[in-house]
Amino acid sequence: MNIREATFEWMRARGIHHIFGNPGSTELPFLVNLPDSVRYVLALQESIAVAMADGYAQASGQPALINLHVAPGLGNAMGVLFTALKNRAPLIVTCGQQDTRHIFHEPLLSGDLVGMARPVTKWAYEVKHAADVPDALEQAYHLAMTPPRGPVFVSIPMNFWDAPAEPPRLKTLHAPDAPQGLEAVAEALASAQKPALVYGAGVGGAGAVAEAVALAERLGCAVYHAPLNSRMGFPTSHPLYEGMLLPATPRLMQALSQHDFVLVVGAPVFLLYPYFPGGMLPPGVRAMLITDDPQEASRAPVERAFVGDIRRALAMLAERVPPRDYKMPSRAVDEARRRSEATRARSKMGAFFVLHALARHLPDNAVVVDEAVSSSLCLREFVRLAPTHDYYTSASGGLGWAMPASIGIKMAQPDRPVVCIIGDGSVMYSVQALWSAREENAPVLFLVLNNGAYNILKSFTMAFYPGSGVQGLDVPHLDLVQLAQGVGVHAERLTTPEAVEEAIPRALQMRQPVLLDVAIDPTVPSLF
Repeated sequence: MNIREATFEWMRARGIHHIFGNPGSTELPFLVNLPDSVRYVLALQESIAVAMADGYAQASGQPALINLHVAPGLGNAMGVLFTALKNRAPLIVTCGQQDTRHIFHEPLLSGDLVGMARPVTKWAYEVKHAADVPDALEQAYHLAMTPPRGPVFVSIPMNFWDAPAEPPRLKTLHAPDAPQGLEAVAEALASAQKPALVYGAGVGGAGAVAEAVALAERLGCAVYHAPLNSRMGFPTSHPLYEGMLLPATPRLMQALSQHDFVLVVGAPVFLLYPYFPGGMLPPGVRAMLITDDPQEASRAPVERAFVGDIRRALAMLAERVPPRDYKMPSRAVDEARRRSEATRARSKMGAFFVLHALARHLPDNAVVVDEAVSSSLCLREFVRLAPTHDYYTSASGGLGWAMPASIGIKMAQPDRPVVCIIGDGSVMYSVQALWSAREENAPVLFLVLNNGAYNILKSFTMAFYPGSGVQGLDVPHLDLVQLAQGVGVHAERLTTPEAVEEAIPRALQMRQPVLLDVAIDPTVPSLF
């Protein structure tokens, strides 16, 4: 057995059946003679490969294996690796280093791969001895999967793959259980006059939405999503849901000041942007945090923070907190308001109208992937999601993630419809992903809200620099339909309300990737 064969055996034992990548010369010694049980998922650029793997890993709950091409390939991938780190996506990123027998002379493509990868991964290591490759991959597996999950990096010199190897050694690591001391949380929730729950991406990542609902319904209290949450932590169609907290201190204070105790679960306290003076919590409001991230716990401005398994913690609290007597609120007025706003926006092709049209036809088990940016708040408001739905967006705020991530999510959950809602500017960060969607037979609906500009930046300019102008914020002359058709993807340009209402339900039924380029009202939305 050589190192290559030992690695394939390790992949089989760990249930890893895909390699995401864009191959290069230093990776060929690894990729020759791939077994039939492994599929190489080709991307046309390294950032696409990483984002596809990110979506696959988050949706499957299992680590995804990526193979990058030395320093230039790693450089191309670093922006999306930063997003994967913030997304807490369990990725095992391998990279082909140059041949060690001449690396002293800095041959073509060589570089300090570990130094490049360290800031955007949980752990970065270059294998020094060929025999250590299987053990390094096993360590990477466990580090990627140990909460808080995230990408890890292993650099493997190209001349190691044919060296002799022992069979891979697998081990079992037991993850932390529920946090200790949850009695204090249960007591605070029970004694509070008006408690609130703030759920973050960590709830969805832990598969704990059902437990989050059970605790909320036990208390009958208001539930918010944490600012800029990147996964669904609570069904947004639920009557107890009060919306996402906005990432601006004045609006955050306004929402939380009506409560006397706030329990934050699976989120930092709090992710904010832009800067406003003031604290994170209103004066006199008690707050506690439950997280699986010790760093998140250590910096949170709360009276107590608990580190451990989020799902177990929520289940225990739902059992221990005494039930309250309350009447479930009605959301009929809110739904009527959304219908009214969508109707008013119809004639101008406003984002409200387009997203409400999508919501009317969204399948019961659909996954929504969001990189709409200037329309993201509108999306969260108008596309209300049930417990059977799911939601993803980039936790880093970086662009170029959603299109390829949607493909990875579809690969991991092929029976679920996947809709990627994205802005026209965002499309151009990862348009190569359309080719991968076609090649992987991934029937994703890419719904482009095309306003012909970087409207989110115009919103910032309008809010913070009124009366000023900034160059470079318009994006004219993009023919997204021709770009999509050029890589074999069905695409349509929609310019009328009637076309939108007809095309969305039809596209959701098509068994192939589809891009709908919707010309929406270019009016710059208010930031807050």
